[in-house]
Amino acid sequence: MNDQALIEFEPMWTTERDRWELWPTGKGYLPILKGDPPMAEVICDDDLADRVIARMLAAGVTVVGQT
Repeated sequence: MNDQALIEFEPMWTTERDRWELWPTGKGYLPILKGDPPMAEVICDDDLADRVIARMLAAGVTVVGQT
């Protein structure tokens, strides 16, 4: 996995951060694009998904179910 793949997801924790939230799963979190209906962003590369979610958490993206 290269950094270019990570850069493609960067708006999720920067410019579009308020449009996203993280939903807890049994193994971690699933990025969800808010809306009606909400839409999951499935990232098939586990390493890339972990890196994206870590950046979203560090940026303060809302985690559903946490206060």
